[in-house]
Order: sequence, then C-alpha cells, then structure tokens
Amino acid sequence: MEKLKSAVPEALKQEIWKSTPTELPSTCSSLLDFFHHLPQFHQMVKDLTDPAMALCCKDQSAALEAKLKGNECFSKGDYPNALLSYSQALRHAPVDIDDMEKNPVAVLYVNRASALQKMGLLLECLRDCSRALRVSPHYAKAWFRRGKANISLGKFEDAIRDLNISLKAEISSSGKRQIEAELNIALDKNKGMGSSGKKRNQNLSEVPDEPDQVKLRCLFKKTKGRGMFCVDDVSEASLVHKEDPYAAIVLKKCRETHCHFCFNELPADAISCLSCSIPLYCSDQCQLQAGGQKFDRSFTSFKVLEGLPDDLQNYISDVVAGNNSTLETGHIAEHRHECLGFHWPLILPSEVVLAGRILVKVIEQKKHANVVSNLIGILDLSHNYPQLPPESKLEMHIYSVILVHCLQHFYTTELPISGIMISKLVILLSQIQVNSMAVVRVQAPEVRGPVYEPGNALTSSLEQVKVGQAVYVAGSLFNHSCRPNIHAYFLSRTLYVQATEYILAGSELELSYGPQVGQWDCKYRQQLLGDRYSFTCQCTGCSELNVSDLVINAYRCTKPNCLGVILDSTIARYEKQKLKLLLDAPAVYSSSLHKQIEKLKEIWKLHVLQPVKLTVVARDCKMQ
Repeated sequence: MEKLKSAVPEALKQEIWKSTPTELPSTCSSLLDFFHHLPQFHQMVKDLTDPAMALCCKDQSAALEAKLKGNECFSKGDYPNALLSYSQALRHAPVDIDDMEKNPVAVLYVNRASALQKMGLLLECLRDCSRALRVSPHYAKAWFRRGKANISLGKFEDAIRDLNISLKAEISSSGKRQIEAELNIALDKNKGMGSSGKKRNQNLSEVPDEPDQVKLRCLFKKTKGRGMFCVDDVSEASLVHKEDPYAAIVLKKCRETHCHFCFNELPADAISCLSCSIPLYCSDQCQLQAGGQKFDRSFTSFKVLEGLPDDLQNYISDVVAGNNSTLETGHIAEHRHECLGFHWPLILPSEVVLAGRILVKVIEQKKHANVVSNLIGILDLSHNYPQLPPESKLEMHIYSVILVHCLQHFYTTELPISGIMISKLVILLSQIQVNSMAVVRVQAPEVRGPVYEPGNALTSSLEQVKVGQAVYVAGSLFNHSCRPNIHAYFLSRTLYVQATEYILAGSELELSYGPQVGQWDCKYRQQLLGDRYSFTCQCTGCSELNVSDLVINAYRCTKPNCLGVILDSTIARYEKQKLKLLLDAPAVYSSSLHKQIEKLKEIWKLHVLQPVKLTVVARDCKMQ
C-alpha cells in the first residue's frame, strides 16, 4: 500500500486531496489510468488474485502433518493440543476425495471427536461424529463413537441405533465384539430407564414470541438530518427495532476466536469453509449461510449396510442430512466470491472487504440492472467524503481500484473497471466509515480462586468487546445523543434496539455512538464524534451544564466545604458556551430537570467560569 501511495505523482495526489464528490469520476479515472501503466500495481494484483499464488487453498500435505501431530499428542494424553492439531488439519483438508468408506476428513472428525470425548465435551463429540458420517456414511468407527457419546448423554435409544448400524458396517471380528459390548450396555441402561427415557431426545422447550415492535417514522431535521421518531408513546424496555445486517464481517483480531457469520465465540468443534482455509464457523448452519455450499453425499450404494430395516435406513438419512436439510439456501452467500483460495480478503482492511460484500450483494440483487447506478442509491446512506483528511481520500481511491480488480476474477462481465465504478466505491467506503456499527459481545473476566471469601465481596467488571462490523440500513438512521433514550444490542448478528426510558409520542429515538455523559467530559466526546463521524454534537448532553463534565477531568480543593473546580482552558471554553446558552434560555420550565438547572443558573451568576493556572491557585488552597 505504501509503495503504491509513494508512486502516485504529486500533482495527482493534490488533485485527489482537494477532490469533492462531484470530482470523483475524474480523479478515479486519472488514478486508474496511472496504475494501468505501473508495473508495481499489476504485480500487487497478481499477488492477491493469481490462483497459482493463492495461499488459502485446501492443502492435503498440511492437513496430514497436523493430523500426525494430533495423533502424537493424543497418544501422550495431551488431549487439548490434540484437539488443536486435529482442528488445524480439518481446516486444510479437502473434502472432495472420492472415498465413501474412509474419507480422510471423516477420519479427522472422528479423531477430533475422540479428543472431545476425553475432555468431557460430549455434545461437541456428537456433532463431529455426525459430520464424519455426512462425509462417509459407511464409516463404522463414526457410528460407534456416536453411540458411545449418546450413551454418556443418556440418549440410549439413539445409542442403540448408532451401535446397530456400526455393527452392520464393521468388518473385523474384534471390532464387532467391541461394538456388541457397548450395545449391551446401551440396552441394559435403556431398560432401566423405562418409559421415562423415551422422550429424552425431544426438545420440548418453546421460544417465547417476540413483542411487537414500535411504529417508527423517518423525519428530517435541519440540525441533524434524517432521524427516527416514534409514532406512539414507548414504554421503558420496549423493543423498538430489529434488523439483520445488509452486510457484515468479522474483525481481523477475532478471526480465530469468533464465528465468521454469527460472531459468537467459536466452540471446541469449530468448522471451516468447504473450499478454503480462511473462515471458521460455530455450526454447520453458519457455514452454509455464509458460503452457500452444502456437502451432499450420494446414498445410492449402501453395499455394506444392505439388509438394515427401514427405520434404521431412515435414521441414517436423518443423521447425515442434519439440520442443513431445513435451511433456506436461496439467499446471497456473503463469502462465496472470496472462497477461491485467494488471500486478498485476509490482506485488505476489514472495511474494504465489507465494501466488496455490499457490492456483490447489489450485483446479485440487480442482475439485470445497472450496478453502477444502483450501488449508492440502494443503501441511501449519508457519507463524509468532503470532511475526510487528504490521506484518507488517497487511501480510499487506491483501495477502491484494488478491490474492483480483485472482484473482477469472480464477476468478469457484471463489474466494469472504470472511473465511475471506482468513484462509487470511494463513496461507499466513506458511507461505511460513518454508518457501519460495531457488533459487540459482552464478556466478563474469568473468576479464579474461591467464589466467596469472608469480608470480601465478589465483583466482576463486564466489558463490551468489538467482534464484527456491519451495515444496518434502517439502524443507521438512529441519530446520536450523549444522553440516549434507546440502547442497541446484538443476538448473533441481528441488531435489537430497546427503549431505556419512557418516550413520548413524536420524540426522536437516539443512540449513543460513543461515551455518554458521565463517562467522558464534553470536550473529549466532541473530539471523538468529530474525528470518527464528522459532526459536532448538539444533543442535550452537550448543550446543558453537567456536573460530570465539570469534575471528571478537573482539580478540586482539599477543603471539605470548598465546591470549586479548576478546568483547563479547552474545557472551560466548552462550559462557558453552555452557560451562555443556559442564561439566555426562557425562565419557565416544567420538568424537574429544568428546575434543577434554574438553580444552577443562580449559582453561576455569582461565579466567573475561567481557566486558572495551578501555580497561582496553589498559594491560597491545596489542590488534588
């Protein structure tokens, strides 16, 4: 990236730095023409997109090496490291090897299931056995391991079915004796359960219905632009809005720890993409929804299992089909265009890859329309391109050119490489910068030692951790306030917005984009919002006097009866401006908050708000 930036002529840089949205087609065309004559650019594109140089393809030799390491750890009783090695082997192993009886991927799943069982992770063990059977339905060892896991889980009827199928598939006499011993255990335990265990496998839990969402209306205000307003009164804790993302991506720092589709923490039996080694998923459902690929194995030749009764044949079909048979696969798969083994999705910044996913979705949704004209209009989001620093404008130009060339390998005819197309991508990147939301997860540190110690209360601090970045078209219309009346949270990748107080009909619903009143003072809140979102906050929290804004970064006197605070010059300037607005305000207030401010006005009339040097003040009173 730095080499390309330094190669751009100074005159062209100046043109890009000073460019406006209307001038983007011209500056993008000039940069594109320059890069097409630059050998370093063609080499970079080749490094990112040449199949011969792809670093994220499946690799059988790497899978075998990791498998051998896993076997060595397992034989030593080091099951956690065996689990890690088997997972790494599964990430690299190709699944399309034509071996119905003992596919290498099926062997790896069973090996990992053995490690999981040794670690007491029985549900994860069961899922891995089922995955092995989807690859090799005849694999006797997978049915045997699945039967043992079901015994440990108390699912004796399923265990009996698993072991009967394993017994039919097993060829060796020693293997059959081992299976028969486990089958007798399952039969004995099932008899002991009687009728109480027959419904053990059924999931009787019911998911409660979600409450109706509040009716919202998008209106325009001169000070803030578009915003979301409630039509009726909204009760505290009411669900205001629910929305799935238009596009989303996991952050780079969370690629190895969180699911690349739903952003939940990865379980011990995480699975990878079927065709490349980049993403990891928490479940088969997430894998299918992200990649759009479903591994299907033909059931036309069950030579080893001939003679099984119909109920067991149906049971085999159910196990091999899993939950994927009920999933809708007609949606647009967000990872499919990245799933060719190319490593550009790993190299480029997350927001650039996210822009690529948005562009691909527009292409897929508008197959017979003009992609260039629909790219910006379909999202209808604001952008901050005129306010961007010069270096950011240049970087967006360069990344847009690179992204178009990377996507061209998947969409050869649908995606034109032109100055107009690149200019649309530049605007899209600036839209993402101010409209995308950070998908967060709440985490608490692990508690070690005794849960309770006499004389000490156990406390734990919760932390919001950013794990993903997503664009919510309707959710982006909620404006900011440092004193918000709604709160956003995420279940999987779905955005939920909930009221935090009673809201009167016709009021604007406002989120906090960053620290709120009481967390940071007004000066730093304004700086963060200006730098990150390119606007000056004029919410009630920034236009009214707040005690926290005065004291959070101020000095105070050590004398108990002294209520004075000393501010630096910048903070004092912010607070003086608020005070001026407050003193000019009408004298009649109806709410208790305004009555409190009326008292503050009387106090402030008797004091002068000025920055004071500590060296002068220290003569009269001690500061801390």
